[in-house]
Amino acid sequence: MRRQIVEFMPEPLSPLFEDVYVKQGFDHTMDLLLHDMSRLIGEHLDMKAMMPHGFAATIHGYAYTCATMKLTPQTGLAILKMYAKLPLYWSAQEFDFHGFVLPNYQALIDKWQQVVDNEKNDYSLLLSGIQELAAADSHYWFGSATHIAPGRLLEPGWEWLLRFWLVRYAVPKNVSPSLLLRGFDSKAVEAQAVLEEMAAIIRSSPELRDKVMACPPKELVKLISDHALVKDGFQTYLKDYGHQFYNLDFCAPTQTEDPIPILLSLKALVTNPPQQDARTRHANIARERDALIETILSNLRWNWVGRWMVKLFWRWTQTCGSNREQAMLYLGAAWPTVRQLARRLGERLVERGTVSDPEDVYYLTCQEIEDALAGKNGPSLVKSVQQRRALRQRRQLLTPLPKVPQASAFKIGPNDLSIFEPTPSGATSDGHVLRGYAVSTGQVTAVASVITCAEEFPQMKPNTILVCTSTTPAWTPLFSQAVGLVTNVGGALAHGSLVAREYGIPAVMGTGVATERIRSGDRLLIDGAAGTVMLLDEVQVDGKEIKTSLAKSSMWRKIGFALVVGTAAAGFLWWENESLVFGLSARLRN
Repeated sequence: MRRQIVEFMPEPLSPLFEDVYVKQGFDHTMDLLLHDMSRLIGEHLDMKAMMPHGFAATIHGYAYTCATMKLTPQTGLAILKMYAKLPLYWSAQEFDFHGFVLPNYQALIDKWQQVVDNEKNDYSLLLSGIQELAAADSHYWFGSATHIAPGRLLEPGWEWLLRFWLVRYAVPKNVSPSLLLRGFDSKAVEAQAVLEEMAAIIRSSPELRDKVMACPPKELVKLISDHALVKDGFQTYLKDYGHQFYNLDFCAPTQTEDPIPILLSLKALVTNPPQQDARTRHANIARERDALIETILSNLRWNWVGRWMVKLFWRWTQTCGSNREQAMLYLGAAWPTVRQLARRLGERLVERGTVSDPEDVYYLTCQEIEDALAGKNGPSLVKSVQQRRALRQRRQLLTPLPKVPQASAFKIGPNDLSIFEPTPSGATSDGHVLRGYAVSTGQVTAVASVITCAEEFPQMKPNTILVCTSTTPAWTPLFSQAVGLVTNVGGALAHGSLVAREYGIPAVMGTGVATERIRSGDRLLIDGAAGTVMLLDEVQVDGKEIKTSLAKSSMWRKIGFALVVGTAAAGFLWWENESLVFGLSARLRN
């Protein structure tokens, strides 16, 4: 499935990234996780036996997470024991985001940056650095699980609660969960605020404005970097957010190396400033969210059970609402260092005649690099690299299937887990209506801007609907020009969903084929509450009002009560017995 971390890999993978991250990095991380779990439950968990295809694999160069598992009765029993002890496991140091996970990752980056700064290092050490940092980034993402996981249940939890018979009468009309999952602390909003402040400074100086608007893209970096009015703001942006990636594959430059797409978005902000600045808009959304909660609680003032449930869910939301975006901010933080290591390694391979360009190193495997450094390979790799580059370029023309086989269903026994699939079970790829996940409420009719990579950022038109495969934090500046969002893959906690809510624009994620069916300039009507995208150029509306209603899924009725009430009860028990749980965990670690 193209879900979870592979959502950040919209293009075919480079051979080096596939080798050190998808194969070595993921497998090493899963081995560590299962080793720790085996120690906790006192039984051995064998990853290769449970997940014969590994955690992830590639099809035509595109990354997929593997959902196929082989479970024996013994393994199934061990997993049940593991879930029974998850509170103890997740309270371990290895999952402490602020105390261990993030500081440990940052310390490793600093260690290898010192290696980069030392020009006398053994070249084989450079490859070890790439491998270790790739594995560390994988460890970081999985180590953030307890920081992110509680938030995964917020969307289905609120979806169920707002319809629960004890609460639904108190909920105003047309209220969806997305209205309650926005307005929290957001680094994406802060990054956008820095760009908007720079755009305001440029607009205030006619001379600078004329220079910026007339400047060719390749010269824009030098102009902004050298001009006294904006250079400090630009350096602040790169220092805080320059590590963010357009594509998690480290063969693609980060914003620090290639800020042109961001500066082109800055030019768009100069000519088309938003009606409200990012911080004001964010504060207003937070006030609307808080007012909505107060209205629901006021309507439940005589219903103490319903009021308690809403308060419990609200405390949960306040605690976990911004966790995923916070974790995403540092994903790929090692890539500026990795790319410096790779550059030095590529230069050495050019000297040896193994490749013709330092960037060719991304089209080799670890074994090929080791053999080349040892003098075992000859110039024949130049031709291999050319063939791999050409193959990757051809594969970029493909639209990867959201899951393989398409007709498969994600289940454990009779339990339907389709809410974790990259597209909803009712998603359609034919006809004039595409269906996906409803992640940010609202309706809008506008033309589309189809953007498939960072090089196409200049093609984003103001007041259009952004249509793309998926988004990463580096794509955030495009949202200031968008009035809606449609993606191929992603769900309620995808980056695009979170940012769309903060911008107050409707969004439908996980349509599967949006970039294949839609072209720039096509007229669309998207309904962020129903999860539908209507291709207006393919249907005659005849001037009639198009009505869509909030889609109801039998899945929610089947699993909603057990999922949410069980979670609420567990949350309440955990809340009441927090000291007991952490005390047991501390003794376990000792």
